[in-house]
Amino acid sequence: MRIAFILLRWLMNFIYLFMKLFPIKNNKLVFLSRQSNTPSEDFLFLQDKLLELYPDMEIVAITCRVDNNLKSMLNFAGVTLKSMYHLATSRVCLLDSYWPAVSVLHHKKELAVIQMWHAMGKIKKSGYQSLGKKFGRSDVIAREMRMHKNYDVIIAGGRAFNPFYCASFGVEPDVLYNVGLPRMDRLREGVSEARRQFDEAYPWLRGRKIILYAPTFRKGQVLEPSKLVDAFAFETKDMLIIKRHPNQLLDVESIPPAITGSKVPTSTVLSVCDCVITDYSAITIEAALLGKPVYFYLFDYEDYMAHNGLNVKLFDEFPGCVFSDAQELMAAINSGEYDYANYERFREKYLPDLSGRATDKIAELIIDCMERDKHDAISERIARQNQADGAVGSKDTVCAQSL
Repeated sequence: MRIAFILLRWLMNFIYLFMKLFPIKNNKLVFLSRQSNTPSEDFLFLQDKLLELYPDMEIVAITCRVDNNLKSMLNFAGVTLKSMYHLATSRVCLLDSYWPAVSVLHHKKELAVIQMWHAMGKIKKSGYQSLGKKFGRSDVIAREMRMHKNYDVIIAGGRAFNPFYCASFGVEPDVLYNVGLPRMDRLREGVSEARRQFDEAYPWLRGRKIILYAPTFRKGQVLEPSKLVDAFAFETKDMLIIKRHPNQLLDVESIPPAITGSKVPTSTVLSVCDCVITDYSAITIEAALLGKPVYFYLFDYEDYMAHNGLNVKLFDEFPGCVFSDAQELMAAINSGEYDYANYERFREKYLPDLSGRATDKIAELIIDCMERDKHDAISERIARQNQADGAVGSKDTVCAQSL
C-alpha cells in the first residue's frame, strides 16, 4: 500500500509540473473543501467581505464530499485534477479541511496556503492525534499522503486550544492565527435575523422553549437518539430539535415527535435555542459565544475515548453538566439550575478575542498575501496579535513538535 501512495504522489507532482507552466493570477483565490458539496457558511461570509474590500478578486470554490464508494472516489479524482490547475494559478489557497493535493504537491513559492479549519476549537482529538484509531485516519495513508503539510498559516480559535492545534496538524505554534471563524461574527450580530428566519420557518414554535441536540460526527455510525427523545417531556411547551452533523446519517424513525429543523441551518437554531445538548462537538464553543447553557450527553464516553479521544476534560470543565443517562440529563435541564460562574470561566479560557472581527482579519490577511510576500504578511499579523494579546512569544508556547 505504501508503494501505491508513493507512486500516486509522484504522478500527481509530474502532472503538476506542466500545470505550473501557467502564470499565477495575483488576484486569484481558490477555496477547497471536502466537508460538503457546497461552500460553508464561513466561506460565504468571508467571500462577501473579500469582494467588498477587493472587488476585482477572482474566487474559485471547489467543494466535494468524499464517500466510501468507488463512484465518489472517481469523482474526487477528477475534482482533484481541477483543483491542481487552480492551485498552480492562484496566489492564495484557502481550505477548511484536509485536501490531498495541497499537502502532497510542490507548489510555487508565491502560493499562500491558509487552513481555516471548520471547527472553532479542538475539543476532540483529530488529525495526527488520532491516527490508527477507529474514528481517525489510517497511519499509512496519512503519512504517505502528507496529511496537513504545506500550511503557511492556520486560522485558530482560543489560545487554550493551541497545543492541540499543534498536535493535530503537526505544526509549530508560530503559524497559528487566533482570530476564530467568520461565523463567529454572524452569530454575535445576527441573532435578530436568526429569530426572524426561525419564526418564519416554524411559526408554531413561537414562545416555546427550544432545546438543541447537536452531537459530533461518528465515523461509520448512524445517529439514533431514541433514548434522549424518550426522556424528553414533549407534553410541556418544550421542543427538542436534533441537528445532525452534515456527514452523519440520522435514523429519522427514532426521533418523533422531535424535529430535525431542516428548514434552517444549525447556526439559526443555535441562535434562538434556550440551551444546547452536545457531546464532543466544537458547537460547545459556538454556544459559549452566545452564552447558551451547554449540557453534555456522553452515552458512549468509554468507547469514544478508546476510538478517538478528547483534548478537553469535559468532566473537569463542566462539573454537574455531563451525563451518560438521558433521564438524568433531562432532569438537570428541567431543574433550571446552572453554574454560570463556572461557565464564564470556560468562556474566558477557550474563546478567542471577543472584540475581534474574525471575518475582517482573515480577509485582510488574504489580501495582504496577494499584495506582498506571504511570509511577511503572515508573520507580521501573528506578531501583532501576540503583542496585542500580551502573550508570550509564540515559540514559548507549549506545543507538540512537528510530526
